Amino acid sequence: MADLLVSELIASQHVVVVERGQLDKVVDEIRRQRQRLFRPEGRVNEGRLRNAQYLIRGVINDFSQVGGGSLALWFRRLLTLGAGGYRARVALTLTVIDVESGEIEGSVSSAATASAGEAYVGAEYKGIAFGGDAFFKTPLGVATRKAIHRGVNALLKTIPKESWEPMIAEVLGDRIVLNGGINRGFVVGAVYEVRHAGRPITDPATGEVLSLLPGPVVGKLRVTDVHRDISYAEAIEGAGFQRGQRLIRIPTRHNQ
Repeated sequence: MADLLVSELIASQHVVVVERGQLDKVVDEIRRQRQRLFRPEGRVNEGRLRNAQYLIRGVINDFSQVGGGSLALWFRRLLTLGAGGYRARVALTLTVIDVESGEIEGSVSSAATASAGEAYVGAEYKGIAFGGDAFFKTPLGVATRKAIHRGVNALLKTIPKESWEPMIAEVLGDRIVLNGGINRGFVVGAVYEVRHAGRPITDPATGEVLSLLPGPVVGKLRVTDVHRDISYAEAIEGAGFQRGQRLIRIPTRHNQ
């Protein structure tokens, strides 16, 4: 179930899925590569594992044959799905949890059914591995796929969409690298005001973030070169430019 959920989330192309279930093995491999027994060429860089912003919890509420008992009963009786009109039903609940606050961002329920006519009907459940190709050709497998697909589509609507911000990606002497190019709408000649990161204003009683105070102004940049994913800029005012500082575009006659 978890693997199918991961597959659906990746296929949506709306979220980046990070490993947690097998993370210990990933960490062990990173540590192993630092040993002298392994060649230095090709070692992965430490400190590059991505942080998770949300956790997804899934609960199976129903996993049965409608009107015909549960899957466990089918295993005991070794029944063969045939033309008897068997229908499977799968219901689940998916919940999104914000890692930073611990709050539940949203929870959705999803259910699906499938009949013997929608799936391969010549197989017995005996010996069929859960999650295997044969399983997903059964009514229960078809219903499982449908329920998770519907659940993921509904769940993605509850996850807040984070807007991209133009920022300084790197400072290379007099050349300043920006975190976008043609793909983000940067154009040669555009002028940006550079600011330090803002400070959140929180409610003193609840701790909720009410607003964001803009950070102090560092200076101004002009875009000089634009590529597909990055751009280069030069300083036209101020100093002390650093990676991570925010950019605010300044409308001018040249770039309006």
